[in-house]
Amino acid sequence: MSRPSAIVTGGASNIGWAVARHLSATHQVCVADIAEPADPLPAGCEYIRCDVTDPAQVQAAVQAAQRRGPLQSVVHSAAITQPAVPIMSLAMADWRRVIDINLTGAFVVCQAAAPAMQRPGGAIVLISSRAGKTGVAALNVSEQGTKAHYCASKAGVISLAKSLALELAREGVRVNAVAPGSIEGAMIPREQWSALASRIPLGRLGHADEVAKAVRFLCSSDADYITGHVLDVNGGTLMD
Repeated sequence: MSRPSAIVTGGASNIGWAVARHLSATHQVCVADIAEPADPLPAGCEYIRCDVTDPAQVQAAVQAAQRRGPLQSVVHSAAITQPAVPIMSLAMADWRRVIDINLTGAFVVCQAAAPAMQRPGGAIVLISSRAGKTGVAALNVSEQGTKAHYCASKAGVISLAKSLALELAREGVRVNAVAPGSIEGAMIPREQWSALASRIPLGRLGHADEVAKAVRFLCSSDADYITGHVLDVNGGTLMD
C-alpha cells in the first residue's frame, strides 16, 4: 500500500524545507516552490515548480501529489516579507504583492487541494505568524512601522483557516494554523538575532525544525480531534 502524499508550498527553504523533511518520514512529499531547494531532496520528496498565485500551477502540483499517493496533508508555507515602512508610505504595489502571495496564495492552494482530500479526509495546515495576532511584525512598534501588509496577510490566513475548518469538517478535512514567532532564518537579519533573543522568555529564537514538529503533529492522527486551532510557536512572546 502506497504512503499518502503531501504538498508543502514554499518547501524549498526555511520553515517549508523543515516541514518537507519531517513529513517525508510518513508521506510522499511534493515540495512546491518557485525555486528548487539548495540541498538534496530527502527520500520520498519531489520538487514541483509552483507559483501559489497561479491556479493552474497549483492544480498541477495537486495532480502531481495525487500520482504519488492519496493526498492526505497540505501545508501552505509560501510567503514573503518586505522591509518595514510606515503605513502612510506603503506602496500599493508592495501591499498587493504581499497579500497576493501570503493570503491569496493560501486560498488558491486550499481551493485546489480540498476536493482531492474529501473522505476519508486529511489535514491542511496554514503557516501564519505571531504578527497576524499582534499587528506588528516585531516585538514592538518602531519608527519604520509595523509591516501592516505582512501582518494583515497573516491575520487573514488565521481567519481563512477557521472558515475552512468549518466548511470542510463534514468532509473529514481538518484545517489548522501555526503561528511562529521569531524564527532563525532569512526573514530576520542575523545581526538582529542576539537583541531579539534577550527579549524572548525562552531566551533564544526558534528553529525551523520546531515549527515543523508542530506542523507534523497537526497533520498526524494524534490531532484527529483538532480543527480550527491556531498553534503558537513563539518562545513565550505571546500567550493567549
